[in-house]
Amino acid sequence: MKSSCKIYSFLRAVRGNWRNAIFVSCDCGHCMCGRTTPCSGFLLAVDECGQVMLLSAEDIQRLSGETVDSSECIAILSRRAFDAAFSKYIEWHTPEPSACALRQLSLDPGCN
Repeated sequence: MKSSCKIYSFLRAVRGNWRNAIFVSCDCGHCMCGRTTPCSGFLLAVDECGQVMLLSAEDIQRLSGETVDSSECIAILSRRAFDAAFSKYIEWHTPEPSACALRQLSLDPGCN
């Protein structure tokens, strides 16, 4: 995605409401990113061209001031289910196979 403000594309895909995204839980027992506490999960949306977009729940909370509650999203997908459903996408779009795929695929919400 080449747009300078990626949060706009994500919000357009979820029709302006993060609750229209699929919550991907980061339910791994040991964080491969080296974090002492597991992350809060990620919000998954797909744009009109089929481009997968992920934003961390932490970024959504930082930007909106709202705490992301997974039960408010349209669906919840486990990390394992995400990895299985998007295995080929992950293979082609993550440069480092041993690093966290969710973090690698996550959008930088900032505007350039």
